[in-house]
Amino acid sequence: MPESLSVAARIMDAAADVIVGDGFDAVSLARVAQTAGVSESQILAEFGSLDEALVLMLNREFTSIYVSIVDNIERDPRGGLLSRIYYYTLTSVYERPLAKVLYTADRDAMNTIMRNANSFGYVPGVGIRSDFVEGMQRAGMVRRDIDAETVSHLLTIFSAGLALTAPHADLDQIVRGVTDVLARAVDTEARDTTAGKRVFFDWAMKLTQSR
Repeated sequence: MPESLSVAARIMDAAADVIVGDGFDAVSLARVAQTAGVSESQILAEFGSLDEALVLMLNREFTSIYVSIVDNIERDPRGGLLSRIYYYTLTSVYERPLAKVLYTADRDAMNTIMRNANSFGYVPGVGIRSDFVEGMQRAGMVRRDIDAETVSHLLTIFSAGLALTAPHADLDQIVRGVTDVLARAVDTEARDTTAGKRVFFDWAMKLTQSR
């Protein structure tokens, strides 16, 4: 690993590499230390425990996912529509090796790590809650004749099914297909989607503050 990386970053990168390469069960103080090129005592000095290192690694991953989602939505002129928000949420999770493992192949790992956290910030999910859909309806981004709870349930089921049947060689094609259907069935024809972007940002911030 590059010497320019801080010891803490090298340790978190090493933990992520072990999880991606061999699964969460392969994670140990000795294995992470070896992968990071540091001593076990250095890990304990930096984090206090391996559990704390994993919690911070996970928080860092969640932050990166959220930043990616926000950046993509902000840059896309149509980014405030529900179909685009859902697309960027899915791709931001599934295109990151660590996140993909935690959300699909080794979901018990995420639960184990999170149980060690005293408090957690925003944790991106791959579902869409009904209160968010309702907010998008009020903003004019989702058709008024659509039942928000039904949309939420359908997208949650699809997300769960995508995770259960992973990995997918044609993931991008699958996601684009579903979001195209969502665009036709749920999105309005709003030209300016700024209001939808604002609903997403406000909703995400409320999730952060409620944890």
